[in-house]
Amino acid sequence: DADQKEIVFMWVPGHVGIRGNEVADRAAKKALDKKPIADLVPFSDLKPLTAKYVYQVWQKEWDETGLISNKFHEILPKLPDKLLSFCNTRKESTVLNRLHIGHSHLTHSFILRKEEAPVCVACDVVLTVKHILIECADLLEIRKKYFEEKSLYSLFRNVIPEVIFDFLREIGVFYKI
Repeated sequence: DADQKEIVFMWVPGHVGIRGNEVADRAAKKALDKKPIADLVPFSDLKPLTAKYVYQVWQKEWDETGLISNKFHEILPKLPDKLLSFCNTRKESTVLNRLHIGHSHLTHSFILRKEEAPVCVACDVVLTVKHILIECADLLEIRKKYFEEKSLYSLFRNVIPEVIFDFLREIGVFYKI
């Protein structure tokens, strides 16, 4: 029958009778009796391992503090992560950085002025960067023209900064950020 196969098991001696292999076996056995030699390791061998360790420690600390008190953790949960950050002007770069960290003149200048936190007139909640970009129901229709992201994480990864700036310009807050 064409579907039947014949399987044959054979014992094959590993290194027996093969001159080069027998020499290698003797050298390996001889090396077992020697003490390890402390040798200098080039920096280039340690650098990636050190970097990996530092990032692991950093990520652990970032996660522990981020879940409690770091609003930037929502935007950047994994370190080191890259956010879209190309800007045409210094002002755009400043605005984008302020959006990323969640602090702006519009939402945080009350601290320096020793005033009450600003409140969204339409929603009656404390005004935040997240509220403006993602949550405010009053801005929903305008926001839909530019993006429909449901989180800051996806917004800063899926929407180019220029589109976010256009949204902020249309609602009149670009220069207040």
